[in-house]
Amino acid sequence: MKVLGILGSPRPNGNTATLLCQVLAGAAAQGATTTMISADKLAVRACTNCDACKGTGQCVIDDDMQEVYYRINEADVVIFASPNYMGGISGHLKPLIDRLYLYLSVNETGELRTTIENPKKVALLLTQNAPREYTHYTEAFTPLRGVLHLIFQGSFDPEKESLVAPMLVAPSMNGSRSVVDNPHFLQEAYDFGAGLVRTK
Repeated sequence: MKVLGILGSPRPNGNTATLLCQVLAGAAAQGATTTMISADKLAVRACTNCDACKGTGQCVIDDDMQEVYYRINEADVVIFASPNYMGGISGHLKPLIDRLYLYLSVNETGELRTTIENPKKVALLLTQNAPREYTHYTEAFTPLRGVLHLIFQGSFDPEKESLVAPMLVAPSMNGSRSVVDNPHFLQEAYDFGAGLVRTK
């Protein structure tokens, strides 16, 4: 099994990166082959909504997203990791998420469908300064979790917890290395990664 982690933080040793490494370590302990790529190291342009991919199944923009598509297509599990920036994912990760539009189609009745033939597990890892009890901060990610579930699993209903991508949240991060001193979060991330592989 192949697990792909996509890091949306520009800090290679920050909280988000540290937790993503723990998630991947948990997956590796279950026998998975893991890979991590950093969005801030990639040159990925914004989606232009040209719809060319709807006719060809390929994105016409020739940039580093082509490599991301390849890695996603090869993976069995994909994990997007991001700090909470202004109530959303980081600007480094946003173009990659938008370019997943490649995998969406519309049927005769106007319903969105995924073009991914073999469903993949997908998850979201989020770090934030806000405490866990500020639920509206994490609720802001529900639409994204629903769309990710649609793209990778083929079903969409953000009102049902079973039909949104699972999300691990590390709250109250008050510094770039806060998570290192919190073994609870490190273990939670490790277990999260192991669970993603076990339940595939």
